[in-house]
Amino acid sequence: MRVLLARYLSVLVAVLIVSCGGRSSDETQGPGAGQFRPIDPSVADFWDRQTTENAKLLREIAAEFNATHEGPPVKVIQSGDYADIYMKTVAAIKARTLPAMAVAYGNMTVKYANQGAAADLGQFLADPEMGLSEEELDDFFPAVLEQNRYSRLDGRMFSFPYTKAVLVMYCNTDVLAGAGLSGAPKTWVEFLDQCRAVKAKTGKFALCFDADPSTVNGMIFSMGGEIVAEEGLRYDTPEAVAAFKLLETLFGEKLAYQNPPRTFNDQTAFGRDEIAFAFRPSSSRPYYEIAKEGLEGWLIAPLPQSDPSRPSTVLYGANISIFNTTPEQMRAAWGFVKYFTSPEINVRWALKTGYLPYRKSAVEDADLRAFWDEWPSNRTAYDCLAYARPEPNIEEWQEVRRLIENATVSVITGLKTADEAVAVLQRDVDGLARRVRAVDRK
Repeated sequence: MRVLLARYLSVLVAVLIVSCGGRSSDETQGPGAGQFRPIDPSVADFWDRQTTENAKLLREIAAEFNATHEGPPVKVIQSGDYADIYMKTVAAIKARTLPAMAVAYGNMTVKYANQGAAADLGQFLADPEMGLSEEELDDFFPAVLEQNRYSRLDGRMFSFPYTKAVLVMYCNTDVLAGAGLSGAPKTWVEFLDQCRAVKAKTGKFALCFDADPSTVNGMIFSMGGEIVAEEGLRYDTPEAVAAFKLLETLFGEKLAYQNPPRTFNDQTAFGRDEIAFAFRPSSSRPYYEIAKEGLEGWLIAPLPQSDPSRPSTVLYGANISIFNTTPEQMRAAWGFVKYFTSPEINVRWALKTGYLPYRKSAVEDADLRAFWDEWPSNRTAYDCLAYARPEPNIEEWQEVRRLIENATVSVITGLKTADEAVAVLQRDVDGLARRVRAVDRK
């Protein structure tokens, strides 16, 4: 949903406020150490950020779970946005009193795990009664589980999938037709050619580009690149340079213009047939349908690729962290997570919210197949899950995102060339890594 884009700034502020003083004495315990009191032993509180119809559906699912499971009932509590929940959780950790579980992004979960608050879910996955079999785990798309394994915490799983989306390309076929084009570009070469054709034949901008770091990472992935190497984060690879050079070309030739930060003006421009393309999460689909007043004149396509035989895109989305409280609370929380991610509930949630189902067996669901049959583009994002890739789940990731955004803006505004921006970005990312290692050694 829109929050996938809007949350980054607020979470960054929260992370920086809490992190700037280094690690507290509580953090020296390490992952899994200690136990915390539940806020209310009689219920398993779930701190979440869903609102309106999504929140209503989540409460319905919780009520159904409670009716069929023993132990403390799950109570969904709307606790603000991601930044609010992060700050509340950090404060609750210091008070050593926590809910049973909370929605979280990877960098948030790392903070909780380093303070001994986030539970290692391996104990539940392997449980002979409550766990998941190898067959059940294999039913999840690999990237969705990988996103919840933490490399700096010995690859252990400290969260479990919740809300998922992938980066896709929204194509205005009305605008493309006006330029004598049909069909979405499959490669970046074709994309640039189509952008030039749109400009030459219609006079319109081809792309309204939102300088979101995940979009940049998705472009790098789609060009065959990696952003994580053995020595750390790398933004000076040939693929990263190519991504920034493409942006340099698009803006230098006035084929694209920048979407105002933290806005959705690109959706309005798309609906008014002012642009041909937009790169946004798959969860934005309902807003593009509203903008175009239906399903005519547009489609959803995978991100263009350098090599379509080896596609890639970026995976978005939050997860659920379970906290080290009492065994009863933890079992209730894990039971709910397992229920929520079961094939039937996973599809039901997806169909009513716009998030993606992330179980492979979803293809067998009659309701989902009926949804796909309504409009071919309804299936596009799901098919991308097979090759989607998560971003790093490291504690300083929000700060890295800020550096990526700065580099991107410097290129599209003409302040730096692509080569200059990449050099500065890599220098700053390396500097941040050194500061993080220095704090870890204290």
